[in-house]
Amino acid sequence: MKTFVRLISVCSMVSIGVLAAPLSASADEAAPSEEVGSSAATHSGARKVFDKALADVELRPDQEEAVKELKSEAKERRAPLKEAKRELVLAVADQIEKGKIDRCELKDEIEKVASATAKARPGDRAAMEKLHSILDHDQRGRFVDALKKHWEEHKKSYEAGAMTDKLARELDLNDEQKDKVRQILSGLKEIAEAEPAHEEHRAMWSRILEAFKGDHFDLDEVAPSKDVAEKTTKRIEARLWAGEALLPVLNDEQRGKLADKLRSKAQSHHNETERGASSGMDDLD
Repeated sequence: MKTFVRLISVCSMVSIGVLAAPLSASADEAAPSEEVGSSAATHSGARKVFDKALADVELRPDQEEAVKELKSEAKERRAPLKEAKRELVLAVADQIEKGKIDRCELKDEIEKVASATAKARPGDRAAMEKLHSILDHDQRGRFVDALKKHWEEHKKSYEAGAMTDKLARELDLNDEQKDKVRQILSGLKEIAEAEPAHEEHRAMWSRILEAFKGDHFDLDEVAPSKDVAEKTTKRIEARLWAGEALLPVLNDEQRGKLADKLRSKAQSHHNETERGASSGMDDLD
């Protein structure tokens, strides 16, 4: 739940819970913060945290090549998922512009994202285990510590106050709207942190990260994969619900501006996918 709370900034609503990267969105509530690299920051934010952590590890040339291969494999594996997410974001943008989010009308798009996520997940988990084998013992410890450090820095931009300020700048909110948005975000955060799943998710990622430091790392032992499609569907619906809570605060012009930002962001992610992709190790939950 905490993941969708931070996804209500323009950037995150741009991802609307479908462009977010799960090392982010999962670690967010798991590691030192919500996701260890996340989702519920955005996909690009999670990848930056991930890349910074790897940079701190100082990979050898042979390791850099191995990681590059993982990213190349992920690009191909996750291509259908990227396209499904893009279609969902564009559909959401159309609804936002009309002033109402109807999850029933998004059923097909949501199912496509859930299905594509489920198909990609085994490869994503295998990639995480492969990364473990690429790094040596000391590097694994430094990598985990760096992930936590950089995520702590990155998550500050997803606090209620920071998200409100971002929305105010990008959508030109007046003072009354800013107060309402801040109240909504604060309320959603309280709801999220009261959910038992919040602490369970944090504990899961703590186990994953601690296990990653060791010489033996098997995700099936540490965090068995559950019904990925079902979890993905619930996550998307929760984020859409969060978006619904904010939508009435915006006027027609602001909704149109947000819809345009969503479309632009969806296209930029699509173009980014054409150029390259993340390792896929940021989408494991």
